[in-house]
Amino acid sequence: MSQTRVLAFGAWDRGPGYPRARSLLQGLRLSGVSVTECRIELPFGGAAKRELLSRPWRWLGYWWALRRQRRIARQALARAISDVSPDAVLVPHPGQFVVSWLRGIWDGPILLDMFLSLFDTAVTDRGLFRPGSPIARWMRHVDRRACRQADVVITDTEVNAGFLAELVGLSPAKLAVVPISDPLAPDSPPPLPLAEAVLPLEVLFFGTGVPLHGLMHLLDAVDQCENVRLTLIGGSQRERARASSIAGGKVRVLEEFVSERELSEHIARAQLVAGVFGTSPKADRVVPFKVVHALAHGRPVITAATRAVRAALGESCVTVPAGDSAALSRTLDELAGHPGRLDDLAGLSRSVYDASFSVERVGSAMLAALSISGVDPTQEAIAEELEVTCP
Repeated sequence: MSQTRVLAFGAWDRGPGYPRARSLLQGLRLSGVSVTECRIELPFGGAAKRELLSRPWRWLGYWWALRRQRRIARQALARAISDVSPDAVLVPHPGQFVVSWLRGIWDGPILLDMFLSLFDTAVTDRGLFRPGSPIARWMRHVDRRACRQADVVITDTEVNAGFLAELVGLSPAKLAVVPISDPLAPDSPPPLPLAEAVLPLEVLFFGTGVPLHGLMHLLDAVDQCENVRLTLIGGSQRERARASSIAGGKVRVLEEFVSERELSEHIARAQLVAGVFGTSPKADRVVPFKVVHALAHGRPVITAATRAVRAALGESCVTVPAGDSAALSRTLDELAGHPGRLDDLAGLSRSVYDASFSVERVGSAMLAALSISGVDPTQEAIAEELEVTCP
């Protein structure tokens, strides 16, 4: 039998801060699937999408740019399909617009990674538009149309799968859950720094400051703590200003962005990594990458007690009620006074990562997604990888 072939087509983000597509492709390859990438460049890639999302007056220009790119992308796609003869096409996130370009060229199985819903991000989580507004209805239509054009829709948690099925009217049988992962996880986690009750507990927060992070709740909690020192990487300008106002050397405000290597070094020096504490509906449905990244490095995590976290992590991390700064402060001070608990949690962290979030686990979940699409992913891997050139 020949090797199962998957063509990855789309405009997914690459580089620091964008591990989702990389982990999906790496997981497939580790599972014996031949993966060929046909990636195209679209305007407003990476972090620029967040700026575009909040500026509707620029959408018409973006739409025209997409129309110009569509013809080039479809030509590249047709060549790639001819060269590769794939068994299935994977559209990594973001793919709501790209997936429609496939139909008419490819009538085989399409797997769409709906890692982030356009409607959920802009309307539910960030509150940029009212739920019943014309823009919100259009965004929901875009999500619905993309999901219905795909044969399998991939999301990251069971809770998110239920939400997505209701949002776009999708049958649960068409959904596949593939967890997030850390494609740069160390082979073995660095040792936990020695914790002593008389020293400040070293806590690390890193993130962009999106609403689900609830960073203000963490800052308010640290301001009330007695024996905690927070290192902050990222956050919004408002949050960074709040962090700088906290007296007593309790918060060290570092750069907004650091390299992957620098972030790993900061994690290695931390005794505890802060997850998310926001109260938005989205916060309740996800296991954030920052949490998985910390687990991969063998670090204890403190985060909100959301449905997704409880289902995926159980007792392997410290949880507090979402949005409750007082409870978070009390818990941090308790941890500072009981370093043995941190050692116990550190011992669990990497094993939980390996069992539930490793790239190998992602690969197994992707094979299951291929099976849902009708592709037999158990064929023997004997062929060489093919390469195609895309604009």
